[in-house]
Amino acid sequence: MWLFYALLGPPFCAIVHVLDSHCVENVFDRPFMGVITGSVASLVILLAVSFAMPFAIWQLPGPDVVVLALLAGGLIQLSQAFYFKALQYSEAGIVAAYWNLIPILLPLTSYYLFDEVLTLWQYAGIGILIFTSVCFCLLDSCLKGRWYSFMLMLAACMVQVITMLIQKTVFEQGEFFICFLIVMIGIIGSGVLPLLIPDIRKALGNNMPTLRPAIPMLIGIEAVNWVALYTALRAVDLGEPALVAAVETTIPGYTFALTLLLVATTKRFDNKEARQQLPLKLALVALMTVGVWQVS
Repeated sequence: MWLFYALLGPPFCAIVHVLDSHCVENVFDRPFMGVITGSVASLVILLAVSFAMPFAIWQLPGPDVVVLALLAGGLIQLSQAFYFKALQYSEAGIVAAYWNLIPILLPLTSYYLFDEVLTLWQYAGIGILIFTSVCFCLLDSCLKGRWYSFMLMLAACMVQVITMLIQKTVFEQGEFFICFLIVMIGIIGSGVLPLLIPDIRKALGNNMPTLRPAIPMLIGIEAVNWVALYTALRAVDLGEPALVAAVETTIPGYTFALTLLLVATTKRFDNKEARQQLPLKLALVALMTVGVWQVS
């Protein structure tokens, strides 16, 4: 069953990547606005989801599990901050491909934390992933920003690895839907926390002329993101994080395909950089998938 959820999530993630890239370029004055607006939109969705709470199994986990779930939400938001900043420098498909660094980091983390020994086959897979990641850097049309986006996404992936391990612990000790909502509360709380800083509130106010017309789209993006997060977390709950990360390497392929579809059907999301060397990018995504299969 974990495979069903792991396969269901990537198309939704691709939609979020493409629309986030559009917002960074055309809606947000600064990339971190994506964290704040996403949190506010999530609050709206949480209020809507609250109507389903009477039908949920209310078995609140222990305080330690609640703290871990909130921490997981905060770490997800931290990785999102790195992700939005990376979108400032590179196109959505390339940024999405960098999430494939997670399957490199998961086995290495397991080795150091749990003494799990890597095989030569897994090291070969790690080599392929490193090679393809560097190739994506070289394909990036933004010469100055390519390494910035790579390092930002490397940081985001490191945070996500820690988050996935925490999530697995949380879901093993509590009812999934309740723990999922607690994680989302952690995401919302950590996302609106920067509003306590006067300069950020001022920046948000200055950005309102372009944010206000985009409110329906921002809520829609976050609704899709909730579906993506739910399927990903459910897959982690039912399966192994490393295997889930392996299946999620299809996200860049979906992202490039969706970008190409939008380029062909509408001018609103046209991205000249995304159209450059697209067959080579898709070939690298396929090679990345092979590397992840070896690592897993």
